[in-house]
Amino acid sequence: MSGWTVSLPVEVVSCPLCGGWGATRLFEQRDLALGVPGVYAVARCDDCGLVYQNPRVRVDRLGDMYPDEYAAHTREPELSRTARRFGPAVRWTLATGLGYRHLDAHNVRARDRLSAVLHRKRIGKAFPPWVGQGRLLDVGCASGRFLRQMGAVGWQLSGIEYDGAAAKKARSIGADIFVGDPTQAPFADQAFDLITAFHSLEHMPDPLRVLTRMIDWLALGGLAIVEVPNVAGLGARLFGPYWSGFDLPRHLVHFTPATMGAMVERAGGRVVSVEHKSKARYFWRSLHRRVSGRGDRRARATRALLTSRLGKGVIKLGAEMLSSLSERSEQGEAVRYFIRRRADGGIRDRSGW
Repeated sequence: MSGWTVSLPVEVVSCPLCGGWGATRLFEQRDLALGVPGVYAVARCDDCGLVYQNPRVRVDRLGDMYPDEYAAHTREPELSRTARRFGPAVRWTLATGLGYRHLDAHNVRARDRLSAVLHRKRIGKAFPPWVGQGRLLDVGCASGRFLRQMGAVGWQLSGIEYDGAAAKKARSIGADIFVGDPTQAPFADQAFDLITAFHSLEHMPDPLRVLTRMIDWLALGGLAIVEVPNVAGLGARLFGPYWSGFDLPRHLVHFTPATMGAMVERAGGRVVSVEHKSKARYFWRSLHRRVSGRGDRRARATRALLTSRLGKGVIKLGAEMLSSLSERSEQGEAVRYFIRRRADGGIRDRSGW
């Protein structure tokens, strides 16, 4: 990819939520993260307010947006830092508080139980509650890092991944992986108790159809967890076109809690709760892209500050403060949505499917 000089072909598309063709262009930006050639536009639907890439990279060229070094596809499916660092405490928390009754918590030492109490919130963020028979599907599973973590505590593992090399790594941990478009996956209706999609739905050209299939696959009483960047969050407000959550051209759709809620309803589900999430590194990335993407005197001075020891410390502290503020004010850099099936199955427009 580094040798490419030709921009990827794009096409004008309708709104991925309501299907409307009227849209207001907000800005244009190049790929500030990985250098894929071209300039890409972000627009807002005039009818429903969804923000999305328009014109969008042509569907048959979407794979070209991901260089060979794309991090999510290249990393090894190792256990998370939380699982490695707090092993016995994790087991105690899951067995006693999150429904993992199959895990033996009798031999957990007192100091690990204390650690479990102190780190309960952190563990709860890393591990979802046990649901039903423990059948898990991860949509956009990449190399299988999350799947490996869930397999270690008893889940039956399935995944969906576009990239064949990443899917091969996920299969190495014993997961059943479908490679390709999620809407073409052959899973049966109501086949899974928990379906997750962490930072993958924004990459999908037709997220409504993917959400609809996810809810079809969800067993009665099951839970879907979807996490996406929040274009209504503090970072997007502060950094505008340089916000790391836009990640053009790879992110095709940019959700707010309102537009995600509308899409979930249209797909046949309902959002039962949300969690706003932020990390200091998200703000750091946005700041870095802003100063790297501009050549004026202020940007040059900021770049010099970023490389100094004092500057790094100040900016790190500021990023931590912004991260905490964004979560407390419900303007997180990302939002995690907890979704159930709607009793009536929802309203679906399948025309043209």
